[in-house]
Amino acid sequence: MNRFLGFLYLALLSLLLHSCQQPAALLNNESAIPERNMKATITQQLHYDTLPSASGLEMLGDHYYVVGDDSPYLYRLDKNFRLESQEAIFDTAGFENGRVAKADKADLEGITLLQHQGKPYLLMMGSGSAPARRKAYLYNICGDDICREGAGAHGAKTINIDKLYQQLEQKSDTLGGSLLNIEGVAAGHGKLYLLQRAIGTGQNVLISYRLSEFIPYLLEEANAQPPQPELSYFRLPDINNLQAGFSGAYVYDDKLFFTASLEDTNDAYADGEVLGSYIGYIPFSWIGKQDTLDVPATLILQADPYTGKAESLVVQKREGRGRYRLVVVSDDDMGGSELLEVLLSVD
Repeated sequence: MNRFLGFLYLALLSLLLHSCQQPAALLNNESAIPERNMKATITQQLHYDTLPSASGLEMLGDHYYVVGDDSPYLYRLDKNFRLESQEAIFDTAGFENGRVAKADKADLEGITLLQHQGKPYLLMMGSGSAPARRKAYLYNICGDDICREGAGAHGAKTINIDKLYQQLEQKSDTLGGSLLNIEGVAAGHGKLYLLQRAIGTGQNVLISYRLSEFIPYLLEEANAQPPQPELSYFRLPDINNLQAGFSGAYVYDDKLFFTASLEDTNDAYADGEVLGSYIGYIPFSWIGKQDTLDVPATLILQADPYTGKAESLVVQKREGRGRYRLVVVSDDDMGGSELLEVLLSVD
């Protein structure tokens, strides 16, 4: 009997220790996905000399829409990724040499599709890391034509979002110890998601707003105030004690897919050497948890890890269980851009 009780005690102790080692997300019956069980493989790679510094990507029908962080244009690609057109979304002054200067650029780092009153809009948002980068642009699309209502002389309505960004900066711990640096924007399931990129020892933060509160603020309706955010904190993979940082977002099914890159820099303003780029996702059931969760992510691979700076993505489709076809855009930091077709598999 004593031997049986001793065995039972050891078994229970082993079970308890094992459960304590599981990620916090397992408390919600979600399966943690180790990086070794994910693989992101490039199946096609294209380069664009005349599309500078791609930083945001959205898909609508058979077209892809791209913004660059130092360009005043919205670029449209066809289903075969050929550049079809470019439309000025704000003043093109300063773009004479093919890139707006770093000190003056709008730094558009995210683009997402919104539906409002039955019409599709493209929302583009600046990173907030400098005064010139605290604007949003709303572009109204009707089918394949551009509707210019409220846009003025250029293709998009300009909205000052400084108050929204100031609200995020008011509490020093809100941004996980980093300066404001919004790098991903995605809408879905009634919410708008912003991804704050970790810099140095800071944290990667997911900022969520209800679209029912965000859109009236964005459209500057009477008495509309900046909406209240919900914050979630995540830990991404690291190399040489440097953590990868969020760079793009896309909602698909019950997941928030993201790109991330790892740069050797402690500055939200300056670029650094790219050590690797990642793809991963956050299950929606993880959003709003109090703990900082380890999020599943994997390096983008060619024969070796891809050394370009992945900036944004869309999910084209799901191919059976655990297989996704993705399109990723990348900034080469030299005035050009790349587009990658990627197969993401999750065992």
